[in-house]
Amino acid sequence: MAYMIPLIPIIIVLGIVLLLIVWAFASIPVYVSAKILTSGKSTLLQSMIATLFGSIVYVVTLAIAHIFFHSFVISFLIAYFLYIWVFKSIFGVGWLKAIGISILAIIFTVMIQTILTDLWSITFLPSPKWSI
Repeated sequence: MAYMIPLIPIIIVLGIVLLLIVWAFASIPVYVSAKILTSGKSTLLQSMIATLFGSIVYVVTLAIAHIFFHSFVISFLIAYFLYIWVFKSIFGVGWLKAIGISILAIIFTVMIQTILTDLWSITFLPSPKWSI
């Protein structure tokens, strides 16, 4: 009987590695934004922690606030306020700089996604078949 490699542990390890890679890439816009607005005092680790806890706080707050208020707008505002508070606490900045980090990170994310989308479409689109 042939020996089979157990796939479950391999899949779990690969999943964890991919999660860490995606988490690091998702933290890059926050890192660049925080570097700019904190005069270079932020670190990639701070940005990764802010991205992780900010996302958890935002999603949990949005869900709980929506249960109580039944309004997406109110729930969003409460969740965004706490998301900004996470940035304020982790980066040690004021409210305006925390809001600035958040908005600048969104702008950088959109720019990165646009560039990657353009590169993806240029690379993988089939060449046109010209005929007369």
